[in-house]
Amino acid sequence: MAYRGSVRPFTKFNAKQDAELLHKAMKGMGTDEDAILMLLAARSNDQRQQIKAEYKKAYGKDLVSALKSEIGGLFECLIVALMTPPILYDATQLHKAIKGAGTNDEVLIEILASRTGEQIKEIAKVYKKEFGSKLEKDVCDDTSGNYQRLLVILLQGSREEKVDEGKIEKDAKVRRVT
Repeated sequence: MAYRGSVRPFTKFNAKQDAELLHKAMKGMGTDEDAILMLLAARSNDQRQQIKAEYKKAYGKDLVSALKSEIGGLFECLIVALMTPPILYDATQLHKAIKGAGTNDEVLIEILASRTGEQIKEIAKVYKKEFGSKLEKDVCDDTSGNYQRLLVILLQGSREEKVDEGKIEKDAKVRRVT
């Protein structure tokens, strides 16, 4: 599935070799954070998921857990985000945005306003599976008014995705005349 972002799949990709390189970067005294960053940032999310599976097969350990035991701080947060499938990442960020004290409205707006209807439906499915509640209900419990109504509309995932260039041109001409 095509997704947002600019990282293209690495053409000479070899998941087994990448798993070995990551293992070496974490082995012995000190961790080669540069090697970890350079490798993971140059792979698409699908490729990172393949590396994760290959690492588990080769070393019997979860790659994300291994990385977390070697790095920390914001670098750890970044690497964990890179290693998370986008739909799961969005579901997790939405959960964090609406659970607990306060609401992180910026996260709600960023995710719900920028994903396609299909992506929003997938996020809602993953959210239900991961957190045991419906995303729409949790959003409604945490918001109100017109803001809530608009978020619920976005959560339906039914807005028009295609752009009609003819309508845009016609609308632009009407606006120039008036």
